Amino acid sequence: MEQHSNGLQLRYNEYKQTMENLQAKIIELGNDKDEHEVVLATLNDTDSSRKCYRMIGGALVETNVKSTIPVLETKKGNLSASISTLKAELVKTAEEFEKWKKDNKIQVVRQ
Repeated sequence: MEQHSNGLQLRYNEYKQTMENLQAKIIELGNDKDEHEVVLATLNDTDSSRKCYRMIGGALVETNVKSTIPVLETKKGNLSASISTLKAELVKTAEEFEKWKKDNKIQVVRQ
């Protein structure tokens, strides 16, 4: 019986850890998306021929505003898509967790 309860505790902890990791990644990607929006807002008000710099794989690369804006817009779109996917995965995991708790008659006891 104790082994069964230890298994349930491990599974409970796995669900909680998975959901915490998903939430942390959603927040991280949301912050990156916000940064991209700020940079895009700044660059949209800037002369398109003006030079600017981008960090690519740890190297600072000189480019111009005109060629940088489409890249940043694409990255922002990819971040938005990733955030949506992670949110859907978080909801699915939370639903599975609730079903699992109900099926196993898990009651959370807070001290």
